[in-house]
Amino acid sequence: MCVLGLALACGGGAADAGPARDCSKPAARKLRKDADQAASAKDPARAIALLEPFLRECSDDKEPVEHGWVASDLGVAYEATGQFVECQKLLGPLTYPRSAVQQSGDDKLIRAIDHNLERCTKGLDARYAAVKTGGCTLPLSRAIATAAAPAALVPRGASAACVVLVRGKPAAKAPDDDPESRDVACPRVVLAWKGAKAGLDYQDLSGSEPGGALGDDSVCCNLRSIAAGTVGGKTLVRVRGHGRDCNGGTADSASDVFYEWNGKGLSRAFDASIGYH
Repeated sequence: MCVLGLALACGGGAADAGPARDCSKPAARKLRKDADQAASAKDPARAIALLEPFLRECSDDKEPVEHGWVASDLGVAYEATGQFVECQKLLGPLTYPRSAVQQSGDDKLIRAIDHNLERCTKGLDARYAAVKTGGCTLPLSRAIATAAAPAALVPRGASAACVVLVRGKPAAKAPDDDPESRDVACPRVVLAWKGAKAGLDYQDLSGSEPGGALGDDSVCCNLRSIAAGTVGGKTLVRVRGHGRDCNGGTADSASDVFYEWNGKGLSRAFDASIGYH
């Protein structure tokens, strides 16, 4: 099986393959020392270049603690370069109870990973602090979650407007479908506003293929939070949730997806979700 970083070895045969990476404990510790020197020299990019290949090419099966320390150090370097999403995706799975790191019982390592993950999470939240939950003043009692609509989404003449996470409608059953089966209906994001006439008006913002958690029936049933705001001139909507596979699988995930309003619908800007297995 080919893995990222070993394309030459997989595609060109033994003659083209470089030397196998040393994944031993001494090699990991030397690598960490070199990366630490780079970080001390204010060169986190160099630390990343040193640490990433080790994690890409070495399994944590034999040395989960050393592997975990390399990941922790890489998380610090990611945070230093503002790569908060990469940091979350790297360290998040290591906090799962069944991960090799958690099973190792190394409390010092576990605390370090928790600390570094928290810093990256706070960094991401600070960068997008303008994308906020709450603030909706409309009576929307059946909504899963609401947030005040950014200015770019507020219709002309509206006295109040909100972005709303609402429950989706299941697809109609075909005559030959199993009547006992239940398809997952993913939530939708709608704009609700109060205009001049009585009642509320609504517009579906999700689009036909929103991608990410809004379009993934294995995770969308867990979405419980919505936030909205403007960052760098972009109108963003953030949806989040955490839970087990919606189709009954054993996987667990923390969904965290940012969508951008493109004038017609929401398109995925980037995905900070973490999958646990």
